[in-house]
Amino acid sequence: MPNQDEIRVLNLLSVVDYGPGTDPGKLIQSWGNGAVTVACETALGSYPGLSPKVRTNAVAVLETIDHPQARETVAMLVKDPNSDVSIRALRAAAGQKNTAVVGDLATMLQSPSLSPLVAVEVVKALINIGSTQAKKALQTYKEANANQLPHRGNALIASYMEKAQL
Repeated sequence: MPNQDEIRVLNLLSVVDYGPGTDPGKLIQSWGNGAVTVACETALGSYPGLSPKVRTNAVAVLETIDHPQARETVAMLVKDPNSDVSIRALRAAAGQKNTAVVGDLATMLQSPSLSPLVAVEVVKALINIGSTQAKKALQTYKEANANQLPHRGNALIASYMEKAQL
């Protein structure tokens, strides 16, 4: 039997459109630690039978939940094999300015098999995090050979790298 936090959070994460000025992450956080746990567990895929959209919504709302558990969950999800989950986690990490993920993001950029779509989000996240370590990771990536890292030659990535002014 679901508890009150599970009911409220899962109902909120199932909404198609939030009204103007509604921040579902802040609302969940206002409900307390139990609700934050439900959002994090949903993002991690711990509730069987939920639609993928509810899970990706949960990952996305973690961006505005100012709680250590949300930051830790995002750090676990940036490398998720599901690109929809990973991309939303990368956006959440950028919004949180989550420096704990920078090492993983730098490693991801050195993988030749990284999809260009995910690579763009990694670059955007590192730019937004803006720490010294994030800038170093971007500089290393900027100097990488596009023959060894095919995504490095992507035009969209190049435009973001140019904006980063490294």
